[in-house]
Amino acid sequence: MGGSVGVAVVSTVAASGFEHGSAAGFADAFTVCAVAAAAGAIVSLVLVPRGTPQSTGGPHVH
Repeated sequence: MGGSVGVAVVSTVAASGFEHGSAAGFADAFTVCAVAAAAGAIVSLVLVPRGTPQSTGGPHVH
């Protein structure tokens, strides 16, 4: 679902440049993608714990 919402947002931003008769919407869409990627990287640095997971002892079998 996130991918489809992202494509919808980026294509809407890119299409907004066509209303004014220029291709500047593509630069704006690229900026939106870059900001979203940077925000995702920052969030993952904060939320993902550092180090390796600790072993619980034996093998994990279902």
